Amino acid sequence: MIYPEIRQRPATPVAYIRHVGPYEDVSTVWQKLASFASQHQLFGPKTAFIGIGRDDPSITASNQLRYDACITLDHELTPTGEVGVQTIPGGRYAVFLHRGPYKTFAGAYGAIYREWLPVSGEQLRDEPAFELHLNTPDRTPPAELRTEIWIPLENKEPRGNARGI
Repeated sequence: MIYPEIRQRPATPVAYIRHVGPYEDVSTVWQKLASFASQHQLFGPKTAFIGIGRDDPSITASNQLRYDACITLDHELTPTGEVGVQTIPGGRYAVFLHRGPYKTFAGAYGAIYREWLPVSGEQLRDEPAFELHLNTPDRTPPAELRTEIWIPLENKEPRGNARGI
């Protein structure tokens, strides 16, 4: 059984470029976003790289899968061309650490949704999960990649009786 860390996260503005097609082909959109970010001085010490797969590849045709390659913003940005701006919702998340190549994400998500979620006592929030990339494939061998998978959860009501005991 896999176990997450439960974390609170603030709403996070990001710049993004959307890719439509197989998830295996997202590297070009990451290159475009990195080039844009470099040209517009968006990289800073706290910049994070986030991927949002918006569709389940077991349900959606591979040529229709939507994926947002995102970098966090520390100041306002006007959308330009194919670069948009969105906000990743804040709230409560289950955070799982994935070690290894991106091609094994499907197995990790399967374990989360088939094994952990049904016995966790948690309810999903109607928001997409996302991956927070802790290192990058251009500098890291696939076996050493580390990625946090963030699963949005409903907020839990505090326990206790009406008097707060």
